[in-house]
Amino acid sequence: MQPMLVVLLSLALFLLGTQTAVEGAEAWQAEWERAIKAAEQEGEFTYYTVGEFNFLSEFEKKFPRIKVRVVQGRGVDLLARMMAERRGGKYLADIARIGNTSPYTLYQAKALQPIASALLLPEVKDESKWWSGKHQYIDSEGRYIFVPVGSVSINMVAYNTDAVAPAELNSFWDLLQEKWRAKIVVIDPRATGYGRSGARAAYFHPQLGAEFLNRLFRDQVVMVSRDYRQAIDWLAQKRFSIMLFSNGDDVLQARAQGLPINVIDTGVWKEGGMLEPGAFTLAWLDKSPHPNASKVFLNWLLSREGQLALQKDGGINDSLRIDIAKNDVRPVARRKEGAKYVVTWKEDWIDSEPMQRVVNQALSRNARKN
Repeated sequence: MQPMLVVLLSLALFLLGTQTAVEGAEAWQAEWERAIKAAEQEGEFTYYTVGEFNFLSEFEKKFPRIKVRVVQGRGVDLLARMMAERRGGKYLADIARIGNTSPYTLYQAKALQPIASALLLPEVKDESKWWSGKHQYIDSEGRYIFVPVGSVSINMVAYNTDAVAPAELNSFWDLLQEKWRAKIVVIDPRATGYGRSGARAAYFHPQLGAEFLNRLFRDQVVMVSRDYRQAIDWLAQKRFSIMLFSNGDDVLQARAQGLPINVIDTGVWKEGGMLEPGAFTLAWLDKSPHPNASKVFLNWLLSREGQLALQKDGGINDSLRIDIAKNDVRPVARRKEGAKYVVTWKEDWIDSEPMQRVVNQALSRNARKN
C-alpha cells in the first residue's frame, strides 16, 4: 500500500473516531438538558425518607426550579403508607430512602423501576468510579435498590471509656469472656431498628453466626433494652461497660457532650469490619408522578457533587464513590485501604426470622429482661 494512501486512511479513521466521540458526548448532554427542562416543568418530586436530609438543600441550590417534597418517618411506617397509597390507586412517591429492608418489600411487590434506566451522566454510569468497580444493589438482580453508601459500621459496639480499654477487645468473641458477664446492655433485636439490624449482621456473619448470638444471650446475662437513651445513660453511668447494636451516631453525639463513652472501630478486629449503607438506599417507584425530576435528582445525588454533599451531612456516610475526598467522613466510619470488610447489604441477609428464633430461644433460657 502506498504511503500516501496509508496516511489518508489513518486520518479518515481518526476523524471518524473523533466524530463518534463528539456525537456520543452531544447525545448524553442533549438528553440531560432535556431531562432538566422537563423536570423544571414538573417543578418538584416527592422524597420519602428516614433520617437526616440536610443535603437536599444543595440540590435545590443547584436546581432552584425543582422543589423536594419531603415525607419523613420510620422506614416501616413509610413503607406501610406507600403500600396503602398504591392500593388506593394513589402513586404519590417518587424516590424512597426507607432503610435497608423496607425497600425490599417494594421490590417484592414489583413497585420499583430500574435505577440504571434513570442514569444519564457519564461520571455516574462509569462503574470504575465506584468501590469494587461496580454499582452496588441489595436485590440480586442488581437493578432496583441502589446502595450509594458503604460506611464502616459504628453501631455494633460501644463502651464506657472509664471501664474498658479498647485493647482488651480484639474480636467479637472476646465479648463472651467471663469478665463481661452481666456488664453488657444490648438493644433489643426483636424490635425494628438498630438492635435488629446489628444482631442480623452478626447472625449472617460467616465468622459469628447463631453460635455467637446463642452464647451472648444465653450465657452473658445481658440486659436487653428498647430504649436507646436509657441504654446510653446506663453506659455513661457505668452501670454497664459495653453496649451492643446501638445507634453509633447517638453515642458519638453524647461523647461530644462530655459523656465517657465511645464507639469501637471493629474494622481492626479479627473478623474485620462490617460495611453498611447506614439506612441510605435508593429506590425509584414505578408510576413515578415526577419521572424527570426524579431522574435529575438521582443523577445529581450519585454524582461527585451530590455524594460530597451527602458525606458532609452528619459525617457518617462514606460514599461508595472512590474518586472523591473523604475529609467530611468521621475517621471511624471511613473504609480503610487494605482492610477486611463484610458487606451487609445482601438480599439473603434481609430475613430476620432465623436470627430472632436464636435470640428468643437463648433469652428464654438465661437472659435478664427490663
